[in-house]
Amino acid sequence: MPFEVPALPYDYNALEPHIDEQTMRVHHDKHHQAYVDNANKALEGTEWADRPIEQILDNLDLLPEDKRTAVRNNAGGHANHSLFWELMKPDGGGEPSGSVGAAINSTFGGLDQLKEQINDAGVKRFGSGWTWLIHDGTGLAVVSTPNQDSPLMDGHTPLLGIDVWEHAYYLKYQNRRPDYITAWWNVVNWKEVEKRFSQS
Repeated sequence: MPFEVPALPYDYNALEPHIDEQTMRVHHDKHHQAYVDNANKALEGTEWADRPIEQILDNLDLLPEDKRTAVRNNAGGHANHSLFWELMKPDGGGEPSGSVGAAINSTFGGLDQLKEQINDAGVKRFGSGWTWLIHDGTGLAVVSTPNQDSPLMDGHTPLLGIDVWEHAYYLKYQNRRPDYITAWWNVVNWKEVEKRFSQS
């Protein structure tokens, strides 16, 4: 079954004032749709067309060479954005609790230290990309990926990710990527992060 853009789990304006309605409409309806359309086109007629996205991204080297880059970029974009919408919610933010909160404290020394590492990785990502909290099979780690590369490509579980492509923030923040990343923590959905951590 071809990939589809999932519906937003909240209204386009629900993340105001931190993320504006126009950005959410363009980001979700246009950018994400383009990734889905291009991924489906690249996979059409191959044995990979109906496979789960995690399996595809974890096995990119097995795809036909002429399809690999398009699938990497567009299936990666689909996977990253499908997660991104779930990682945000109206009236989000605050402190993580439960097992993921305990893991953050033991790994990083607390939420402030985790934010510092994630924000730093996002600000320093040259060009377009993502900054992530992942579970790498042994524990938590902060990584940054270029373009639409996903931690799934390395067999890791993305728990939290911030899109630092300009399309994610430029209408409201222009060139002020650090301000956008700082504001993003006001909409983080810790329940979703906890759920993903419990499944990792």
